[in-house]
Amino acid sequence: MNKIVLSLVGVLLASCADTNVDTRKQSKNFTNDQFKNSTAVKTHSFWEMVWSGLTSDIVPAEWPESVETTADKYPLARVSDGDVRVTYVNHATFLIQAGGVNILTDPIFSERTSPLSFIGPKRIHKPGIAFDDLPKIDAIIISHDHYDHYDHLDLESVAQLIERDKPLVYMGLGVGQRFNQTENIVEMDWGDSAHINKDATLWFLEVQHFSGRTLTDRNSTLWGGFLLEIAGKKIYFGGDSGYANHYKDAYKQFGAIDIAFLPIGAYSPRELFKPVHLDPYEAVQAHIDLQSKLSIGMHYGTFQLSAEPRDEPIALLADAKNKANIANGKFITINVGEPFTYSDKEIIDDNISTVSL
Repeated sequence: MNKIVLSLVGVLLASCADTNVDTRKQSKNFTNDQFKNSTAVKTHSFWEMVWSGLTSDIVPAEWPESVETTADKYPLARVSDGDVRVTYVNHATFLIQAGGVNILTDPIFSERTSPLSFIGPKRIHKPGIAFDDLPKIDAIIISHDHYDHYDHLDLESVAQLIERDKPLVYMGLGVGQRFNQTENIVEMDWGDSAHINKDATLWFLEVQHFSGRTLTDRNSTLWGGFLLEIAGKKIYFGGDSGYANHYKDAYKQFGAIDIAFLPIGAYSPRELFKPVHLDPYEAVQAHIDLQSKLSIGMHYGTFQLSAEPRDEPIALLADAKNKANIANGKFITINVGEPFTYSDKEIIDDNISTVSL
């Protein structure tokens, strides 16, 4: 991937659509028509991202054109026995099944993370569950809203799921304006909670990131992570974030996390991505901050959004765990399309190796 293409990725990262959502005005976090991180951090502007992509000394690594993966063609309809079943679909998309509820995170099933069908980062492997093979989805959580077909809000995929399954769709303030319908849409401020059902509660939490769809509406909608309490477990979905105190804050509020989904990719060059994307070393620190019993890496290996080699996040994660004296089995990656079950009946093997790409 050359610098021109990487620059385009920077454009897409900085892009967003015009919106003026009244729900934003109820938030103490919304001032001067913008949401702001509570940490004193400067995220890069549209033109800074373009310039960095063109002038960086880092040469983007070559990724393969395609990679074969094995999709789960017959996912379970429900999981109700106290276990948590996780299937890695791609990028930051997981199917989480627990307590009789099916939850999909940041679903993207499109070919490209782009508003255009012919340009922009293209997936190099098929989803770990084909769209038509998904079980009925009860809830969707969306961490933030970059471009229409970007890597965390794929409007087409979400619209198809709403039409098919009528799930509740949880997102930050203002993001609902991206959708044509208002039914099933639940907007949340940092600190808000909602009940998926009587046995499942969801909190929307602050993370350090940004939003924006055009040159003029940066941070006009709210980004965040989620904490889900279900089946006696606390599950943290970190969305997209740079490293800051919000991981420690989540631990202070909720205690030790059972399962944390943490990004480990799309981090190079660091001067561009550090404010908004964890690298594997920071992800391990976030794992420690959360006192997570098990963390699962995400945000790597599907779309080339940055300069690092495709397999580097897993290698650096192994090094980061070793340096922090974290057992292999406490922070893992899982194969696309291969379900992983977290069970109270079994002790996680601390010596398990991370799963290769």
